[in-house]
Amino acid sequence: MLTIRRYLQFAFSLIIVLVSSISAQDKTDAIDNLIGYCADNGLFNGTILVAEEGKVLYKQAFGMANNETDTFLEPDHAFYLASVSKQFTAMAIMILQERGKLRYDDPLSKYFPEFPDYAKKVTIRHLLTHTSGVADHFRLGPAPKGFSNADALARLLAQKAPDFEPGAQFGYSNGGYMLLSMIVAKASGASFPAFMKKNIFDPLEMSATLVYDESEPAIEKRAFGYDMFGDLNDYDIFTTGAGGMYSTVEDLFKWDQALYTEKLVRQETLREAFRGATLNDGTELRYGFGWAVNSFGDNKFVSHSGGLVGFRTYLERDITNKRLIVVLTNKGSAAPLSEIITALRQILYDSNYELPKIPIALRIRHLIDQKGVERAVSDYDMLKRTQESGFDFGENQLNNLGYYYLQREEMDTAIAVFKLNVKAFPEAFNPYDSLGEAYMNNGQYDLAIFNYKRSLELNPENQNANVMLKKIDELVAKSNAY
Repeated sequence: MLTIRRYLQFAFSLIIVLVSSISAQDKTDAIDNLIGYCADNGLFNGTILVAEEGKVLYKQAFGMANNETDTFLEPDHAFYLASVSKQFTAMAIMILQERGKLRYDDPLSKYFPEFPDYAKKVTIRHLLTHTSGVADHFRLGPAPKGFSNADALARLLAQKAPDFEPGAQFGYSNGGYMLLSMIVAKASGASFPAFMKKNIFDPLEMSATLVYDESEPAIEKRAFGYDMFGDLNDYDIFTTGAGGMYSTVEDLFKWDQALYTEKLVRQETLREAFRGATLNDGTELRYGFGWAVNSFGDNKFVSHSGGLVGFRTYLERDITNKRLIVVLTNKGSAAPLSEIITALRQILYDSNYELPKIPIALRIRHLIDQKGVERAVSDYDMLKRTQESGFDFGENQLNNLGYYYLQREEMDTAIAVFKLNVKAFPEAFNPYDSLGEAYMNNGQYDLAIFNYKRSLELNPENQNANVMLKKIDELVAKSNAY
């Protein structure tokens, strides 16, 4: 429910967004209305900074940094950046290239001779632009607590061939950026965290920014990660390069401003980083050195998003108009980041914007807690009839909520939520697959078989259903043997 303050701001924003040109103060008010609405409805828990022409238009924090200690977020709380870290790793490579410590065309085999022969064709430039064919180590298996660069490297070394011929296509690879951080250490003679601190963070006075590795450095004021329903889902691994950094919106503003100068590298070097790579066949990509590259009209944008465990992050620079958007969140997928970013961009460009829809999973979770699952199921139908435009009723909403309860072994609630999703999407195969899993875990094999078979009827290529049906046959056979 909107507070009176938010309601008045909302009403005011409906007026100002229709104006063809609005003042900086009006933009600030519109942003506050947008993010305040999101925070009031459980869509935003994090920090945000928006700047224009070197001046901060908006900087604010909403929600909790630590649920266990009831610590509220403030703008100087540090968040795990996830893949937003990649632009910093790329900067380290650019610094070393300018200093003659390495070359973009150096082969991977120069730094890792233990790699299979294909590494002779992979260059640092390929790694920077995700065109190397080096696998994403997260794709090769889970990353348990304490997972390190050494663990990731071992996985990559076991891959005897690349995913594709280097330079032939784009293939996003966290493994490639992890290797880049190790190359920085080899080429500089310093550890990656130490190099970053001495050559980037300290010169820019980014005092709250650091690389998190096995040394487990202290983070004076940090946000903890949670899932969208508020359960702890914090960062607990040690890989660097692809992620591994903590920072604040305030430090990221310093970073943005420095990129308009030559404090770190020459502008000529940065222009190459902000230019999309070219594949072997001449195809131009929209990814440079650690940055996604886009143009809207005459305006050039570079950006990057990030997401791991409970953290979702985003940094966007409109280079043409010197505008910056930084959003750091720590409540999983509760924040509809793409919708929030789109609305922020529209505010900056004096365009009409829409308030993001509220994930129905959040509302149903609240109703289950307050009224029980039966009442929540009936209220779902009522909300869909009367407030469909205000909520996201997508198929994955109830599916995610069902798995939340399944993981907590609240089987009756999980089954009720999955059944509701089947009712809402009777022609979609995945709700039946999920309901089948819940029944299987609950020992209701007949119902599990029925739902898996129904899922296969709707999607004969659903291999998971086939695997699960075989598993149920084995479980039943084993049970009968006793």
